[in-house]
Amino acid sequence: MSSHARSCLSRRQCCAFLVTLLGGLAAGSCTTVTPQEERQLGRKEAQEVERIVGLVRERKLVEYLEAIGGRLAQAAGRADISWQWSVTDEAEANAFSLPGGWVYVARGLLALSNREDELAGVLAHEMAHVVERHAVSRVGAATPLAVLFGVPSGILGMVSPSLGEIVGGAGRVVSGLALAPYSREQEREADRVGIALAARAGWDPSALADFLGALDRAEALAGTAKRSSFFATHPSTPDRVANIEAAARSLPHTPVAPIAGSRAALLGRLEGIVIGNNAANGVFAGRLFLHADFDLALEMPANWKTANSPEAAGAVAPGEDAVVLLQLVASGDDPVSGARADGLTDAQIQRIRRLQISQLSAAALTASTRDGTRVALTWIAHRKRIFRVTGVCGAAEWAGYRDEFERTAASFRPLRPEDQARITESRLRIRSARGGESIGQVLARGGATWSLAQAAAANGVATDRQLERDWPVKVAVSERYRPAGRATPGQQ
Repeated sequence: MSSHARSCLSRRQCCAFLVTLLGGLAAGSCTTVTPQEERQLGRKEAQEVERIVGLVRERKLVEYLEAIGGRLAQAAGRADISWQWSVTDEAEANAFSLPGGWVYVARGLLALSNREDELAGVLAHEMAHVVERHAVSRVGAATPLAVLFGVPSGILGMVSPSLGEIVGGAGRVVSGLALAPYSREQEREADRVGIALAARAGWDPSALADFLGALDRAEALAGTAKRSSFFATHPSTPDRVANIEAAARSLPHTPVAPIAGSRAALLGRLEGIVIGNNAANGVFAGRLFLHADFDLALEMPANWKTANSPEAAGAVAPGEDAVVLLQLVASGDDPVSGARADGLTDAQIQRIRRLQISQLSAAALTASTRDGTRVALTWIAHRKRIFRVTGVCGAAEWAGYRDEFERTAASFRPLRPEDQARITESRLRIRSARGGESIGQVLARGGATWSLAQAAAANGVATDRQLERDWPVKVAVSERYRPAGRATPGQQ
């Protein structure tokens, strides 16, 4: 749950746009979409990316990505496309694009980069999807799958205007941002077009194949059961690598000076990237959610699956028939103003009961939607912000979950001194190797969160390689999170 204010469409606008979009594209192929409509589609989806996924705004990093993208854009020669390059706040090694020229690379992918040619290859591949108009059909085929929590759509139906927006909003939060996969032929075409574009811009076209292999090894070492979106929607790595290498051999390219002139210069742009979860969005310590910038703690129900995003922190019941969400909804000192900001009617406002939670002003309402969905809403005022704890379940499950919803809301409290030490994160730091050192010896200096194998893969070297003096080594280091202090309250 992010502490940064985000500009976005209203919930109703987002829903209406999605319905119109999916209905229109289902009725015809993507070739019926004009360039203007394509740009509008991309802009709407870009707002959703910023709201749901979040963006990294570190200037030195974004400007570097824009410099690489600018050179690729010049080589592409598509003046009709207004390219935009951004870094998403994702821990996974991911990259994707949207219609009209929006291209995204995750911070998790950047942290594994060791050569500028690799980044150029990734950007060029995603730009190729835009040029070939694959991105239009991809977004058009997207459906709001329960990617993040897996909540059944049956408890998230659209209902009355007031409660419907809250329940519908919960559905989008737990669903995450779902993009349909490309076809294998579209991926092959993007590889072919992308590496040719990278070559024209002066980068090594075979670097994409090298990087894919490195990403595959790094993800295997991470031990995650679910492959990242980048691999989940792309053909198998060995086939891609072989095809790219074969195609790259026939591509002429005249190398040009890299934008980052050395490994040290490249890694200097990457230093400070968050590795893993971003504590600026809050962290889970077991089932306890802690947010340093908001000075709050909330305890989720026991044995529920927890997850966090820039928009909300939440948990879903083991049976996937109930969900609890914590969200920032307004500014102010009066919790009832949060209910008004959520669009509740005067009749619903009159039913709200006021109470105290952890000596904080709070207001609560339980209600039913037209389809029988039960909603427990609690607004809490804390440090000039209004937070909402939302519990949602079906009518048949209400008796079993009502107490859980109330206990969760009642657990809201300011942080305690002992909580602060639990709010940590890992950041990418650069250490200069001493002559003859191995990666393991560099890690042994302390604070590292990567294993030896992970650090070796992230640096693109063997675990036993003797490093040259002053060779820059990427290390993920655990650090105490420092609250922003200057964050302004966001409002959905």
